[in-house]
Amino acid sequence: MKQRGFTLIEMIVTIVVVAIIFLGIAGFVEFGTKGYTISIDRQRIQNQARFAIEKMSREIQHAVPNSFAMSSGTSGKCIEFYPIQYAGFYVEREATNTVEFVVGNEDYEHPHTFAAKTRLVINPSRMDDLKTGSPQAVDIGGVTTTTGGEYFSVTMTPDSQSSANRHFIYQDQSVTYCITQANELRRNDVQVASEVMYNQSSFNYEQTSLQRGGLIHLSLLFQNGDEQSQYKHDVQVSNVP
Repeated sequence: MKQRGFTLIEMIVTIVVVAIIFLGIAGFVEFGTKGYTISIDRQRIQNQARFAIEKMSREIQHAVPNSFAMSSGTSGKCIEFYPIQYAGFYVEREATNTVEFVVGNEDYEHPHTFAAKTRLVINPSRMDDLKTGSPQAVDIGGVTTTTGGEYFSVTMTPDSQSSANRHFIYQDQSVTYCITQANELRRNDVQVASEVMYNQSSFNYEQTSLQRGGLIHLSLLFQNGDEQSQYKHDVQVSNVP
């Protein structure tokens, strides 16, 4: 029986066909891998954005009213504010130049002494009202409940009063969020998110009005390669003076 092998032309054609099939499979795998990588990067940016916006929103909502200050400089575009530690009601005793106050929803046991660098503010209308030397704020570090443990008393003569006799207690250390020129979002120098475009991102603050509390406009642009994601979010401050 006569045996017949492959001719040179048949071998070349076979090699070419196999190479074409291999290149097609390789291209399909590469396309799928790139798509998966892009999807993971997109999800990572979205997770960063959700985390950053949620974290900022929670803190801003429960900040001392009118305690916001905007700045722009070498540190970046920044928003500064004071978170509320406690809140409650007060009564001014003009005869003794004292303010007696209680704390609502307190989570401490009686008797209670406030920690160092704790301050109380009444009817703040601007950031300066929370600073040392303002008649609207007083240091209550070391102040202890009265003998009966029902209220606190502190020497204070504020220039203006809260219409609802509300006070706010906070730590004498503000929180600052900055969009840096290195395209990072940082909270008190700790990175919260990366790939936040400095030139296309911003913070804006609208003062308290008769209809609402303070309003913060967040505009953050995240970029990864050629892909951009713009996030615009408004946060209303829950408390009013």
